[in-house]
Amino acid sequence: IAAPYIVQYLGIMERPPRVDVEEFFQQAEVTEGFKPWEAPTHVSGTFRALFIGINYYGTSAELSGCCNDVKQIIATLQRKRIPIDEMSILVDERGFPGANGLPTRDNIVRYMAWLVRGAKPGDVLFMHYSGHGTHTRATSDTEEKFDQCLAPVDFSTNGCILDNDIFRILLSGLPQGVRLTVVFDCCHSGSMLDLPYTFVGSRSLSRSVAGHMQRIRKGNDCAGDVLMISGCADEQTSADVSNAATFGTCTSGAGGAVTQCLAYTILKVSNLSYQDMLIATRDMLRRKGFTQVPQLSASKPINLQQKFSLMTTFEVDPAVAT
Repeated sequence: IAAPYIVQYLGIMERPPRVDVEEFFQQAEVTEGFKPWEAPTHVSGTFRALFIGINYYGTSAELSGCCNDVKQIIATLQRKRIPIDEMSILVDERGFPGANGLPTRDNIVRYMAWLVRGAKPGDVLFMHYSGHGTHTRATSDTEEKFDQCLAPVDFSTNGCILDNDIFRILLSGLPQGVRLTVVFDCCHSGSMLDLPYTFVGSRSLSRSVAGHMQRIRKGNDCAGDVLMISGCADEQTSADVSNAATFGTCTSGAGGAVTQCLAYTILKVSNLSYQDMLIATRDMLRRKGFTQVPQLSASKPINLQQKFSLMTTFEVDPAVAT
């Protein structure tokens, strides 16, 4: 029996204005996060994290669990003693502990620039977004009919954030030796980063059947090691569940289905490979009656049997065509 859940679809949006990336990188120079907790050092560089949760309070687009998702994923990383040196939080929930500001279009872009500014080999970066995702008709991407977008809290007045701009901010200048993990728990998020490689396999994949990484787009290469976990395929929606406690993550209230599955997998299951992590997340959703299919994409053809980690650089599968 499926857990009670809500899917809210924004529809196809008007194409938003492009982002002046250089302006926001200048703003990022004076943008600061905070040190969340003392944790053992497991990386040679800096571990920086950005968390974004948007419930769109008081609007027709209101959601219930996105700010709870931020609490859940932060608590999960803390329980696993992930060594975050500096983090920033953008939420629209009043009184949220440690919040840096509202998740407006300008703030999201500025803090994405903050996340990657000055990144150097050995650094580890993490971003989690929970809110609305939508799409708009593509104008220049010949491989897709639509561009995917994030919907900031002020999207109705200031527009969404295009996947093309997200790539330019987060990935275009990322140097070799930097690890970045991005989780998008939102609708239409399958190619939100426009990464060149994606996991290919059956939706009902069993552990005895091997999936593989496949190059799906020309260009958009990135020197850094980037992993994206998205809540669903581009044409799908992601669910906001009313009772996250049914996922066994010791949380309560509403939450995003994929965030809860990912938190459970990180907390409860050890020594998973990248493939096993994705399969476990997909299987948990399917058992609970959800139809969305989480996606895994990367900047490089990952060896899917490598142990899943938020901190290590990738082992490349030499059998995958580049």
